[in-house]
Amino acid sequence: MQKSKTETLIQKYLSHQLNEQELEELKLWIEEDASHREIFVKLLSLHHVNNQLNLLHQFDKEASWKSIQHRCNRSHTIHRRIAIYSSAAAIAILIGITSILYFNGQKPVPAIAQNEQPQQSPLPKNTETPKATWVQANHSVVPLYENQREINGSHINNGEIIFPQESDSPHKPKLATELLQNKIIVPKGSEYAIVLADGTKVKMNADSHIDFPVQFGDTREVTLEGEAMFEVTHDEARPFIIKTHDHAIYVLGTTFNISAYPDEELSVTLIEGKLKVNAPSGEYYLLPGEHYSSAQSKVSKVDTEFYISWTEGAMEFDAMPFPLLIARLSRCYNVDIQIASKELETMKFTGVIFRNKPLDFALDIIHRVSDVKFEKKGETILVKKQ
Repeated sequence: MQKSKTETLIQKYLSHQLNEQELEELKLWIEEDASHREIFVKLLSLHHVNNQLNLLHQFDKEASWKSIQHRCNRSHTIHRRIAIYSSAAAIAILIGITSILYFNGQKPVPAIAQNEQPQQSPLPKNTETPKATWVQANHSVVPLYENQREINGSHINNGEIIFPQESDSPHKPKLATELLQNKIIVPKGSEYAIVLADGTKVKMNADSHIDFPVQFGDTREVTLEGEAMFEVTHDEARPFIIKTHDHAIYVLGTTFNISAYPDEELSVTLIEGKLKVNAPSGEYYLLPGEHYSSAQSKVSKVDTEFYISWTEGAMEFDAMPFPLLIARLSRCYNVDIQIASKELETMKFTGVIFRNKPLDFALDIIHRVSDVKFEKKGETILVKKQ
């Protein structure tokens, strides 16, 4: 296919003027080479940005363009991620990779069928609503709020709890740490941060919990289920160990992300430093920019932003299976979303959703740019093929 012909087909696609034969030609060109798909996705994402400006009350075009230039210059290639930022708002775009969807010029319709739409909001900001729960060593349960006064020597502020630091009492006698275990539980629809006794920072994602001692001994060991970003304080004499699923991650001092939700693969992404993963299949050593996957039992080089973007208020996807996308939305917004059409289970998506936008906004974006629809049934949202 000649370049001029390709340009004509893309232009007609964007203006909704393709006939069936031309649409098939465009599909063949896109599937012919991975670079073709990347070019098409980039152009399509920019086109949808222009079409969806009416969804935003404020849009700083200059800041948005600078952001595009920054992200492109950083890699000097066309990223498969579709994300455009602005100082006032951000646009979420999801593109189905398994199929090329042709949109007619119909007027927008509600993302969720029926009049009964769920009233969702961004991450809880009401200080009267607990963002996490602290199960203390004596089994007492303490709700944790956005801002709170000191509790048992621990300071709480801006969604973060700082436990008494070892550096403040260097000569304090060691405790029987195996008998004095804390647990922080973060529910669906929330996030929370903690600073452990050794100064290690942990940012926890929704539907996650971590077990850790009141005070560390000769080793520093915690147990995680869910997802968390760690910034481990360096201490060569005491390795930091995270146990999750049937794995153990050994750290000296580094920054990394772990995702270990039940019924999902365990993944470890290293940002800086070094670490070792002990898995049933063997030992794996990670360098910065590398990612371990339990499903593939291997280490690979990745774009780490796909794995840590949630810590900055976004969820980025790169060819993510549709069921995993739905699971993340359910955790993020604390709502039950179920796939009702089996054919959707094989779809994959690339894109980004921003956590400061309500669920309706995210679902509306998915509905507009993909071949799915949402229906409310009681307290459940069903996802069906359009």
